[in-house]
Amino acid sequence: MNIPIQLDSVCSTQGTFTPRWFRFEDEENQIQTVKIQRIVSEKELNYVRIRVLQYICAAAFKDEEKIFELRYYVGSHKWTFFKMLT
Repeated sequence: MNIPIQLDSVCSTQGTFTPRWFRFEDEENQIQTVKIQRIVSEKELNYVRIRVLQYICAAAFKDEEKIFELRYYVGSHKWTFFKMLT
């Protein structure tokens, strides 16, 4: 997938993000809004000096719980819906 998204998050006093929901345009050009139910894991990745924050999240999507990966690219300040895991 790796598509750009609009994301709403909360930032703690220590500077950590907690994603709450995100929006993306699906293959039928419809805007889908996904409310995140829980963060399964989060970690920092580095790809050839590109700093990325990876979030594995769970949410109800189309009447099923789905697990998916979101990524925040620190240098460009952009979020992507990287892939659906389930």
